Amino acid sequence: MNPFLKFLQTLLIGLGLTLLCWLGLGFNRPAIAQFINSQTRTVSDISAQLLRNPVDERLGKVSAKLDLNNSNVLAFRQYPGLYPTLARKIIRNAPFDTVEDVLNIPGLSDREIDLLKANLDNFVVTPAEPALTEGGDHINPGIYK
Repeated sequence: MNPFLKFLQTLLIGLGLTLLCWLGLGFNRPAIAQFINSQTRTVSDISAQLLRNPVDERLGKVSAKLDLNNSNVLAFRQYPGLYPTLARKIIRNAPFDTVEDVLNIPGLSDREIDLLKANLDNFVVTPAEPALTEGGDHINPGIYK
């Protein structure tokens, strides 16, 4: 069943039972309150599913470190020497299993390897989130200054 229809059905049942309780039609009020509370939790679960945003869930999980598998090219601006060329190489070779895997990108110069080694403590690797990595926005998020 469609989650919205289930939500609507639950809401209507809850409102109907609440109205019957207010009218005092002989229902066991504690039992009705318990039923309504159980339905409210169901409504909350459904609305949480409908409003799930994988990008918001990912924010704040990696502290101040740069996630090599989920960052766009602009995030590398905060580290001198990484933006834009080296950042683009990192993104094109992601995902990585460990932070140190970034040192194994083919075609890196000695200077680029030194820059990466100097910044390894600033990086973190989490599983790639499709909402953050699919499409051209990962390399060019379209923000120009």
